Amino acid sequence: MRSPIRRWTGLSPRRKILLGGLALIVAAVAVVVGVRVSGGQPEPVAGRPGAVLLVPGYGGSTTSLDGLAARIRSAGRTATVVPLAGDGTGDLTVQARVLNGYVNSALAAGSGPVTVIGYSAGGVVAWLWYVDYGGAGRTGTIITLGSPLHGARIAAVGTAYDPGLCPVACQ
Repeated sequence: MRSPIRRWTGLSPRRKILLGGLALIVAAVAVVVGVRVSGGQPEPVAGRPGAVLLVPGYGGSTTSLDGLAARIRSAGRTATVVPLAGDGTGDLTVQARVLNGYVNSALAAGSGPVTVIGYSAGGVVAWLWYVDYGGAGRTGTIITLGSPLHGARIAAVGTAYDPGLCPVACQ
């Protein structure tokens, strides 16, 4: 019986190129299938306490959540106040993408399912993240505090009066 190395050395250069190319194609397909099956996102580690991510409200001020984050940390959990993109008044889907980056970082670091706490418009951002980024398999709990999940009358009034006065998040 011939060894595999001897079989390889006995092949013509064209067959070596053909077989090498086929091996690369098979490897590339395996990587693509693996990424699609996993969704391209890290998965939570079962049995580990998850990180707690706190999402601020409209305007993006993180100071209002610092006290809550400190209390969570004192109980032995990891807590991060998520700084929103820009000034926190922009497109909420962009804010959800920012939150997704923090979720991915926490899970890649070995976190269990994350807990997301959204304050005011931060709760809307948490909901958008849950829907748009597959939150069901990646979060243990989502808590919203005073979040206008059905809209806010004041935003509607502002938009009706002068749409230019209402930033994207308000609209």
